Amino acid sequence: MRNRKILMIPGPSEAHPDVLNVLSQPVMPHYGNEWGDIYEDTCQQLKKIFNTKQSVIILAGPGGLGLELSVANLIEPGDKAIVVHNGFFGELYGRVVELYESMPVVTTRNYGEAADVNSIKEKCEQEDIKAIFLVHNETSTAVANPVKEIGEIAKKNGILYAVDAISSFGGMELRCDDWNIDVCVGYASKALGSIMGVTPVMLSEKTWEVAKNRKQPIRGRYLNLNVWEEYIEELTEIGHPFPASVPTSVVLALRKAIELALEEGLENRYKRHAISAKAVRAGIRALGLQCLPKEEIASDTVTAFRLPDELNEDEVRRIINGKYNIMVSLMKNLIGLNGIRIGHMGVTASQFYVIPTLAALEQTLSSLGFKTKPGSAVIAAMEVYGQHNAIQQAK
Repeated sequence: MRNRKILMIPGPSEAHPDVLNVLSQPVMPHYGNEWGDIYEDTCQQLKKIFNTKQSVIILAGPGGLGLELSVANLIEPGDKAIVVHNGFFGELYGRVVELYESMPVVTTRNYGEAADVNSIKEKCEQEDIKAIFLVHNETSTAVANPVKEIGEIAKKNGILYAVDAISSFGGMELRCDDWNIDVCVGYASKALGSIMGVTPVMLSEKTWEVAKNRKQPIRGRYLNLNVWEEYIEELTEIGHPFPASVPTSVVLALRKAIELALEEGLENRYKRHAISAKAVRAGIRALGLQCLPKEEIASDTVTAFRLPDELNEDEVRRIINGKYNIMVSLMKNLIGLNGIRIGHMGVTASQFYVIPTLAALEQTLSSLGFKTKPGSAVIAAMEVYGQHNAIQQAK
């Protein structure tokens, strides 16, 4: 019996052991030449995961801070911005736009459906849209939205483009420059396998210019890119290119996670996540349950599936958590549907985590009277892993 919970939730995820080891090192000050070199190197390495040649900064705080930065700098009161509502986090992005007194032009999709590219294209052509705000990987529904295609629309119409890549960063393909993204918010403690406390953000040259040439000043200080620019220009030489202190130990942990991701190779990493996602979904279907999104738009870092009405999601979660020490997440508290969400990101995108989770789910459902074929979920998942291993051996 494990003496701690295993995090099979859509974040935070299990941290890599090498990342945790970094946290035992002495605390560094957040300034000075040594720290300045470490911070700059970390930002440069982050560019490889964002797939960008443009700038990257590291915010001290949660991913939501990065989303608010994108809104605060790209649009002004009265501006129109497209926000895709096809899950809890897309709707949250829309609320941030409203708080900054801009006008969200909402495109709504049913839960479990991807953003409608044609609808976005029409709105961009018919209305005076300044920016598009999109969640890449909607963890409330396990839907992967078409970031590349919407980026093409943004470029064609001269529209700014911000992407929430919090739950895809380091686990799914992301090409900021090729996909015309102006602001992209990454994350440390989901698919990258680090810990919470800092949020990397990619910023295009256009974003810096938009922030500088606004008609109205940006509200606030820490999220104001003009303030960041001052610190970058004036204090980089003393190792302090940011307008507030940063948790150095957490940045060092992030740096180690980046190093591990790049050593594995991003393509290999994306493939590992995709295979584990397919294995989880195969196991779910083998139990006679329905995954929320269709296979072609399903996330590679989280799986969402509905439970039959006779099963209560909270009871299912409670048993898996209490009896098997595996944490999974609910859906009803986010989107009102009776179901479960399983995260398979970073360290846990592996058969060594996926198989025990599916076994625990199967046994839990059986204990609640839901008829399953013993071992069906594990067998289906292992077939996916087995097929991949056979292909690798044949190469």
